[in-house]
Amino acid sequence: MELRQLAYFVEVAKLNNLTRAAERLKVAQPALSQQIRNLEQELGVRLFNRSGRGVSLTEAGKIFFIGAEKTLSEAERAKDSARGFNTQPRGKVTVGALESLVQTRLPRMLANFGVEYPGIKVFIRENTTRPPLEALKKGELELALAHEWDDKYYPRIEDSNLPSGFCAKSLYDDELVLAVAKGHPLEKQTSVSIRDLRDEPFVSFKEGSGIRSLVIAACIKEGFEPIIAYECASPRILVAEGLGFSILPRLMAETPGPSISVIPLDPPLSRSVAVFLFEGRYLSPSAEIFLRYAEKYLGDKDACEQ
Repeated sequence: MELRQLAYFVEVAKLNNLTRAAERLKVAQPALSQQIRNLEQELGVRLFNRSGRGVSLTEAGKIFFIGAEKTLSEAERAKDSARGFNTQPRGKVTVGALESLVQTRLPRMLANFGVEYPGIKVFIRENTTRPPLEALKKGELELALAHEWDDKYYPRIEDSNLPSGFCAKSLYDDELVLAVAKGHPLEKQTSVSIRDLRDEPFVSFKEGSGIRSLVIAACIKEGFEPIIAYECASPRILVAEGLGFSILPRLMAETPGPSISVIPLDPPLSRSVAVFLFEGRYLSPSAEIFLRYAEKYLGDKDACEQ
């Protein structure tokens, strides 16, 4: 059994597709298929169910997958140690992150991380909460910075429970505030309740956003559904043009940008952010370093607000 065969097996298992796995591995599909068959013959078990739609792990394959990932991770760890990883860490880590986080807390953290660990390259994929978790489950990401799962935030999403296999480590809570254009009638109020927004046009984050779901849940609790006039990744820009109100993390609302007015909500509303990983899946040494750094940095209120 070769490490190359394990790497091929793991990639096919993550993608459930031989063609896509071959493309990612940069090998010919027939060669990849032959290596998988050789591995199955050596083990004496069938690892994949094959169909016209792709492949899926057999029960034996699911068990073997856990050990294969562990073996590959340990091999990578050994290579890093031999190259002096412990004294000068090198490698890469791919992380999913909320769009709002990329616009606020993450840039400074990445800059500081780069100074401390110049040999580790961090690749960020930004999106709303759900896609990074799906990518994490498929093995396309090692970590994801997303909304901490809570049923009350997801009344409009069919599967509102945290999918099995995920582990979430809480990082921080974000106060949410009302953002309106300069000169808006609500601008002079010291605070605003959700019920005051019943007839106001709402500029929302995209579908799948935790903040969007949280706001919808809060409105439904008050007996109405918000009037979503626009949706985008950066609601503040549209708010500044008078196209509607939005509810944003305070840090996002107060960063430099188009001029808006920020009003506290009463009662207060907040969202929780966590770092997600997939249980039982070994992290690369670079990912472990990034995880520890994110927990320390994002969990430190003073560091985040500097």
